[in-house]
Amino acid sequence: MRTVPLSERAPTLEVHTYAFAIRGALRRGRVLLPENHLVGLRLPPGADMDGYQDAAATVLKSANLEHYTITTVTVASRTGETDVTDAIYLSRYRAALIILIQDGADIPPDLVVALDRIVEVSPVNARHLVAAAKSSMAMNLPLKIARKLAAFPTNTLFLALRPGRSLDTVLQKLEASTPKEKQVRKPPSWEPRIEELEGYGDAKTWALDLVADLRDWREGRIAWSDVATGILLSGPPGTGKTMFAEAVARSCGAKFIPASSAVWQSKGHLGDMLAAMRRSFEKAAKSAPTILLIDEIDSIGDRAKFKGHNTDYSIQVVNALLELLDGSGGREGVIVVAATNYPEQVDPALRRPGRLDRHAVIELPDEDTRAKIIAMHLGDCLRPDELKTLAAATAGRSGAQLRQLVGDARRRARRQGRDVRRADLIEMIPPVRLLTEKERRIASAHEAGHAVVGIELGVAIVDGIAVLPQVIRDDGVQGYVQWRRERSLFRSRKSYRCELAMLLGGLASERIILGESFDGSGGGGDSDLHRATNLATIMAVSLGMGGVLSYTHASSSEELANLRREDAELRRRVERLLSEALDRASEIISRRRDDVERLVRILCEREVVTGDELRAMGFGG
Repeated sequence: MRTVPLSERAPTLEVHTYAFAIRGALRRGRVLLPENHLVGLRLPPGADMDGYQDAAATVLKSANLEHYTITTVTVASRTGETDVTDAIYLSRYRAALIILIQDGADIPPDLVVALDRIVEVSPVNARHLVAAAKSSMAMNLPLKIARKLAAFPTNTLFLALRPGRSLDTVLQKLEASTPKEKQVRKPPSWEPRIEELEGYGDAKTWALDLVADLRDWREGRIAWSDVATGILLSGPPGTGKTMFAEAVARSCGAKFIPASSAVWQSKGHLGDMLAAMRRSFEKAAKSAPTILLIDEIDSIGDRAKFKGHNTDYSIQVVNALLELLDGSGGREGVIVVAATNYPEQVDPALRRPGRLDRHAVIELPDEDTRAKIIAMHLGDCLRPDELKTLAAATAGRSGAQLRQLVGDARRRARRQGRDVRRADLIEMIPPVRLLTEKERRIASAHEAGHAVVGIELGVAIVDGIAVLPQVIRDDGVQGYVQWRRERSLFRSRKSYRCELAMLLGGLASERIILGESFDGSGGGGDSDLHRATNLATIMAVSLGMGGVLSYTHASSSEELANLRREDAELRRRVERLLSEALDRASEIISRRRDDVERLVRILCEREVVTGDELRAMGFGG
């Protein structure tokens, strides 16, 4: 057999091979056409998910389709449960999406409905190897040899294809390893305890108390009724709600059982769904103590908001879950952790005492917590100053995004045969750019307007104002005012009107200080205009503060938007409230223009002004 030496670029052969395998599936899924598609690609058995992710990204880049998002559906090796959380979330909000589906994963009906099609990716074959060798290494790999190579499992094949190693040696290594293949062991996965996790705030406090309570319960020192048996976790996607539940189970020495509305619904009709719910609770009770995770509990719904022909179905589901949470025997030994991105859509009855009576909001991590999370995943690879730099560069990133960032950096380093470096992580972070002098003045005028109006009206105490010197290009956040507010049991109409004026203070300041308005007040779900419009709508329809005495039960942004869309008179009342608030904010900015200009100059020179410094300058608040 002729010996053909492998190139130094051999490590890229794996990704190129997968790229040829995946290209055909993308073509069959019509992804390579101009229109956007949502396509699932079911990978072959034993597929390397990291390698196929790289391959998909390579193909999309070569086809100028980098606007596509790539996500995965995987099967947990320990529990056998399918993780579809990110896939379902992204399928709602992305027009162009590729979902790589691990072999053996169960796809719930709601994801099947969302996808345009699911396509099988062919296993790596000899022709893929020949094409990849030619494109990545300019090497003519004989088809006869490629067929022999393709007969081996890909995870073993690409380990054997080392730089400088002849094909003869590669084949000998592969043949010798075949009987021992089952002895190959993957590195252990990271399985943290709750004590090791950062960024969980009140939820972690609850969990640590639970660890102590379960220990006392096991030893007979307290009754089960003294144990906190339910918690609702809410927060943005990627804040680690599932990881939290798994870590609690490890720390408690309890079994972990995942469940979700999507999985229950995938079993069939109403009777099948209710039976699946009961089985989850029965399974948890048999292996008590157990942490039972109910993911996406908001999709169960709120009975007060059900409409249409599915109302009876939905009510029966909520009632059945209430019954299971109560438990005829007190649900002894079963702790329920429910997770949601939308707590306002959870039926209030589910959150009453004895059910999910604790509610912990998991916020996006702050800079100090981001540094700890990166260190937690990386170990001791980086110095504290390097971690601080990375934490500052990853503002607004969730714990899951930070974990993915570290994983991507590790993969980059692994493919180059070395340890991970700070540069690897920086390379994975979206680029930042410095604000121009004009942009910094616009951002400073906007935040100064919020602060001065809020201080003048006594809305809250200012802890600080920040105008960032640089911006992440896919983020767009340039600055913010940090408020500290005492929550009053009763709020007056005056209090709400003051808050509306504060929310529109940034827009008023732009118009008066800069002579024109910019788009920083709108454009997003958390923008000033969005928040002010929703607050004015609630004043009008729920609180009797909008000129007409009436009450409508609505709280979510979607419900409030529907009310405005359907009621022209309501739109006029909301617009009147907003106009009055903007006029009020504008009057304050005009009257205190010198103060606002002074604060703008300070913010243009400095990144942060603390609340104490503001008060020392005579701003009050």
